[in-house]
Amino acid sequence: MARRRIGIAVALLAAAALEARPAVGSTDTGTLTVTATVNSNCSLSGGTLAFGTYTAGQTSDLDVQGAINYVNCPAGTLVFELDNGANASGSQRRMRSGNNFLNYEIFRTSTRNSQWRTGADAVQVQLLQPGNGSVPVYGRIPAGQAVPPGNYSDTVTITLRF
Repeated sequence: MARRRIGIAVALLAAAALEARPAVGSTDTGTLTVTATVNSNCSLSGGTLAFGTYTAGQTSDLDVQGAINYVNCPAGTLVFELDNGANASGSQRRMRSGNNFLNYEIFRTSTRNSQWRTGADAVQVQLLQPGNGSVPVYGRIPAGQAVPPGNYSDTVTITLRF
């Protein structure tokens, strides 16, 4: 009886081994195509708007032009938005020197009749092909501001959407 059990066990093990093997047949090889699309690293590369010297109480506006630079941007629409700056009072942009403020404004056009802000007041640039470039920035310090001497500055945040 013990021999018979061993024989049955051996037969079961052999059957299990045969079932676990894959069927042997032909083989074939192929290729797997692997791809990726990498979006551009569209970014801002700096911006400047330097007014130079304003004489306290001067009788004419001080108008200047600067630029916002962008690099590696894809073809399509770029949207440049500007906040009101770090020293704004409501929607009035102001530069600061100590506890003193000098009002100024940033415009979308050289005629200085369209303020540059966010949303509908942003600047849009249409790129026909990927690339780098700059967007002109038009600034004005209004005449007639009697402020103490000093070095006035502000920080405006630029948001670029693409």
